[in-house]
Order: sequence, then C-alpha cells, then structure tokens
Amino acid sequence: MTKSDLNACLKVFYTSARQVDGSYYKKTTMKSIRAAVDRFLRSPPNNKPFSIIGDPAFTEANSVLDALVKELRKAGKIAGLVHKKPITQEQIKMLFHNGELGPADSNDPAQLLRTVWFYLGIYLGRRGREKQRQLKPNMLVLRATAADKTYFELNREVAGSIPSTKNHQGGLDDNEDESDGKIFTQPDSKFCPVATIQNYLKHLNPQCHALFQRPKSCKSGEVWYCNCPVGESTLGNMMRSMSLRAGITPPLTNHCIRATSVIALSDAHIETRFIKSVTGHKSDQSIESYNSRPSINQQERMSTTLSQYLQPETVAAPSSSLQSQRKTAVPKDLHLESSVEMRSDNDSHTITVNKQSTHMTSGSTFNFHSCNVQIYN
Repeated sequence: MTKSDLNACLKVFYTSARQVDGSYYKKTTMKSIRAAVDRFLRSPPNNKPFSIIGDPAFTEANSVLDALVKELRKAGKIAGLVHKKPITQEQIKMLFHNGELGPADSNDPAQLLRTVWFYLGIYLGRRGREKQRQLKPNMLVLRATAADKTYFELNREVAGSIPSTKNHQGGLDDNEDESDGKIFTQPDSKFCPVATIQNYLKHLNPQCHALFQRPKSCKSGEVWYCNCPVGESTLGNMMRSMSLRAGITPPLTNHCIRATSVIALSDAHIETRFIKSVTGHKSDQSIESYNSRPSINQQERMSTTLSQYLQPETVAAPSSSLQSQRKTAVPKDLHLESSVEMRSDNDSHTITVNKQSTHMTSGSTFNFHSCNVQIYN
C-alpha cells in the first residue's frame, strides 16, 4: 500500500470510528488510536520508515481528523477531557471507615491485600496497572537506616523489580528509571505501612510467586491466600471497586493514587526533583501539570469567595456624595468656641489662639508654616 492509499484509508477510518454504543470517541482517545496505529506500522514486522503523524504525506488525513474533532466538540457530541483528581483526605477516611482499608494488624485477608496494594501505589508512585501482576514478594526488601529506622523499598538487585513504564521503556537511548521511593515505618501509628506489609507478607502462600495473591474465602492457619495471583483486570479496577463499595462518587481510578502522591508531596513543599524520584516522571513539567489544577478544597474556597461576593448582605450601602462632604471643611461633630488674635511684626508672625471651649469627636490637623504658635486654654 502506497502512502497515498494509506492516507485515503485513514481519512475514512478517522471519520468512521465509533464506540460500541455508537457514540464518538473523545479527542484524547482519537489521538491515542492514531498513535497506536503509528506504532503498529513502525514496529516489526511492518517496519514502515514513515510516521502517519508527522509525515507530510498524511497531512490531509490529519487535517480531516482535526476538523472532525473540532466539529464534534462544537456540536456537543464529545465530552471534554476529564483529569484524574487526587484522592482527598475525606475520601481516604471513608475508605478506612467502610473497611476497604484497614490497620496494620488486620486479620481480614481481602482488606489486608487492598491496603498493601494501596500503600505501594502511594509510596512508590506506580501508575494504573503497570506491571503489578508481575511483582513478586522478593522484589520488596526491608532495610534500616543508621538510626535503625526500618523501611521498605523495591529491590533493584532482583530482575523485574523496576519494570518498564510508559516514561521508561528500557531502550538503548532511554534514561534509566531513577525512581527510588521508600516506605518508612510509623511506629506510633496503628496504620504503620511497614507493619502492614510485614503482616501481609507473612500470610502469603509460599507456593505462589506473585506478590498480589487471591484471598481465601475462609482463612486457616498462617496461609491466608490461594496459590493463585490476583488477575490483571482485578488489579486494574481495584481503586474503582474500592471507592464504589465505600460510597465514593464519582468512583476513583488507579491513576488517582499517583496524582495523590504528587499533590500531597507538593502541598508539603517537597521539591519537584525529589517528587520525581518517587513517581518516576521524566520532567518537571509533568509534575507541574498536576499542580496547575486546583484541588477540590481550593475549588471550594473559590466558590465560597464568589458566593460571598454575590450575597446581598455583603454588598456595601451606597456612600453619600463626596460633594456634600466638601461643602464644609469642619466636620459636623466639631464644635469650637474660641477667640483668635493675630499680629504681624514685619516678617515675624505670631498667632495666638485663646481656646475657651472645644468639643471634638474626630481628630483635626492644623498646619502652620514659619509661625510661632501659642495656645491658651
């Protein structure tokens, strides 16, 4: 197929693409589909030497896609971009309160699994379902500082513990993934993440090599989990399922966990370069994109500010005309009874004020220049 033929096919494909229910895809989805087709054509066994995104031969197809998206958006047939928002502290409390997450000494296998999964996402900044199915217990290692403070981290000495990601695909020209998150102990908390992970690890099924194992319906003895890993689909929808059971709407997604890590660290004034060591982001701009959007608490404050501005009782009453205030230099509440004597001796001026009675409720200012002033009460 020539470039010209492929260009014609792409024009038809872009304008015909629909979801299962017949509705149009969002702009971001269409761009992702185009990128996926581009990768397919350039990868083995096709190995096409051109890109359908940047090659001038496909300008017409790309222009058709651009015009289509604009027209659909203008006609209100596609929704806008929905950013993944961080999990609020109130929502985290709901997850604990409703038993989706639990304490370190939890004896509920399913709850313990969910809590460990959640902690690993928060502290190690893993996105969505990135290689979670391939994680193994020996990929987590417990270490201690010189001050004897224990912490968990991913064991880089074990192959596969630092998996390839969208940002770090592992090619010859790719930078090494420098993400280096740590999970430190919180000895004074019953929700200590280190103690939670330790509790989980000691109850795993030794015959299963996966870190995330399916809980037994009825635990017995020291082994609480089956010789069967949790499925990739279950892991990919873990946060959504948890939030729905906890009554959180709209439901959260796995990516919300990563956004939570970024926002929580940023709000604590942790430097961007240090946040990247947890999340694995390549650029500062990626981190700042999370901070460019206000949190739900900030949005609430902005809404409250606008509401207060619009409330009738907060609107000041019209002030009286300034012109009427300027008709007299003496305030209405000022009453003076005094005799004033003025004498002039050549260039030397003496002003004598014999103030017999003064009633003043507001301050007054008198300016005298090159004068000797004497005031007698």
